[in-house]
Amino acid sequence: MSASVETLCVAPDRIPQMWPHVARWLTTAAERCGDWTPMALLDVLVKGEALLWVLWDGDRLKAACVTEVVIVPKGKILRVLACGGGRAASWPQAFAPIEAYARELRCTAIRIEGRKGWQRVFERQHYRLAWVCIEKGL
Repeated sequence: MSASVETLCVAPDRIPQMWPHVARWLTTAAERCGDWTPMALLDVLVKGEALLWVLWDGDRLKAACVTEVVIVPKGKILRVLACGGGRAASWPQAFAPIEAYARELRCTAIRIEGRKGWQRVFERQHYRLAWVCIEKGL
């Protein structure tokens, strides 16, 4: 991704048109880790319970990200539910509008739920590994 990539929030009523263009990235992210399925992501996006952010270079889509705001006892948290697409080198820059949105909503934190590699991508952006979740399927 180049420096000219723009991060755009997709309006909930546009999700059905945008989904075919981002489904492969979000499906891959959902299959690798977390509690979300692609259909569950699509459902919360269509309902407006989560937001779809896309990275656009002026010619084509480069990546996609799904976020939701949750309220926990310590305050509002913006959670990144799934993220996928282009090279990770530009993710911190691409997250600037998402971070601005979270600040606007007075969120107390942003949490990225995903593979451990996200820690390496964002370590210079003041993100830290807060905890680890491991599980065993039965």
